[in-house]
Amino acid sequence: MLPLKWRVGLHNALFARAAPPPAPSGFAPFDEIAARAARRSDINEHLLTLFAEAVAQRPRLMVELGVRGGESTFVLERAAALCDARLVSVDLADCARTSSYRGWTFVQSDDVAFAREFAGWCRARALEPAIDFLFLDTSHEREHTRRELAAWLPLLAPAGKAVLHDTNLRRPYWRRDGSWNLGWDNARGVIAALEEFFGARFDENREFIAVRRGWLLQHRPWCAGLTTLQRLPGTGAPR
Repeated sequence: MLPLKWRVGLHNALFARAAPPPAPSGFAPFDEIAARAARRSDINEHLLTLFAEAVAQRPRLMVELGVRGGESTFVLERAAALCDARLVSVDLADCARTSSYRGWTFVQSDDVAFAREFAGWCRARALEPAIDFLFLDTSHEREHTRRELAAWLPLLAPAGKAVLHDTNLRRPYWRRDGSWNLGWDNARGVIAALEEFFGARFDENREFIAVRRGWLLQHRPWCAGLTTLQRLPGTGAPR
């Protein structure tokens, strides 16, 4: 049998057809993200969704956990600029040169440890410590994600939104354009942490919308998975 890497390459050559990018809109932030999304990556099929989800919040404060190559930062800085929002990015590695957006701040830290300091950190900078939009894309491990949810979701604003990537990570994982990519088996780490948080079972292989414990969940299974958590007003969602 061919090695998995070769099988993935053969599958993509025979069966995958890259979707054409949207026609130019004349709106630079959207067109720049669309051009980026046309290049296959582990998150490319979610970049425009991430932009739309962020802008819909009309955020004042955005937090990104996990920077790595800067794909999500590229999107979030444009959403932040459009909304005149502050964007705070956190990563263990030094990613201080990833963005030049004037409202961007990079914090090199363990994100769970930084969550304990976040309120004081914000007040020292005259920021209201209420996150309107939170993006999580870090270790993808169950225990770390569980601790992230416990530490960061209480810091969301009353109508805040959180988005998690890699909620359907596998080896290989699939894209909507028919292509495969090599990931790694994280034993359902991120989606399992969400199941523990909500006390529910989710089928990450299927698209779904659900309500659990005062949150509206929307899951997209392609391109390693993207799951949105939106607080529902007046439902006493746990903080």
